Amino acid sequence: MTATSEKYIKIYRLISVFIVVSLWASPVLAELSSYETRYSIYRNGKLSGKAEVSLQQEDGQWVIRSEGRGTHGLAKIIGARDTEYTKGQLVDGRFIPDEYFRHTRVAAIDNRWLSTFNWPRDEVVIVHDGKKTFHLELQGEALDPLALKLEMRRRLMEPDPVLNFLMVEEDEIDPQKWRVLEREWLETALGCLETIPIEKVRDNNRRYTRAWHAPAFGNIEVRVEHGKTNGNHMEMRITELEFDGMQVVAGPSCSARQSAGAGSD
Repeated sequence: MTATSEKYIKIYRLISVFIVVSLWASPVLAELSSYETRYSIYRNGKLSGKAEVSLQQEDGQWVIRSEGRGTHGLAKIIGARDTEYTKGQLVDGRFIPDEYFRHTRVAAIDNRWLSTFNWPRDEVVIVHDGKKTFHLELQGEALDPLALKLEMRRRLMEPDPVLNFLMVEEDEIDPQKWRVLEREWLETALGCLETIPIEKVRDNNRRYTRAWHAPAFGNIEVRVEHGKTNGNHMEMRITELEFDGMQVVAGPSCSARQSAGAGSD
């Protein structure tokens, strides 16, 4: 595997962590609605790929599926692709995963793994390509990347959310900590939206990860940024949203909103 291929594998794994979207009517997940959403992915300001996410109910379970793929430039040439899903149920108002699967493909190199959750035993079993197997302790709260994002959105509906998580990675449990930043009006393909920005807390400032959530749409992510200081900058922007079978129509732009506000003075 070349250094370039390894770089794109890391980039698409990091981006795909953030492409899952959830839409809830209340802080308690008593009910979920199906949806489909699409994003554009940019690398250093240039379009690099696309991402799609869907949430559907299948055979009594809720299933989230996501797919990211390279559509422009080098990402397209090397055939970058990342697909994943998680299946689970609502238990006491929280989404609890039963199974998580991921498949990454870059430059014709495939990597697949399946995570099976056994909550009574507080264990997750991760199998890579049917060969390597890892048994990890869930510690009562570890979640896969997609389920974690559902839980994050639920917590962001609380007055003072605590955003400390344990995430099930390929072969380890990764502690994560996020902090909430000041609310911000953001220009998006859905119009000017009030957002709750969050930022990942790191031990050093060499890398950064930020996400903007829109309360008007159940705290979906409308923008995500990830990069290295003085290095590559990756950005993901929402382009379309269909909720419960209805296409979301774009609202006024931020400039129109400001003009309307000025006119009301």
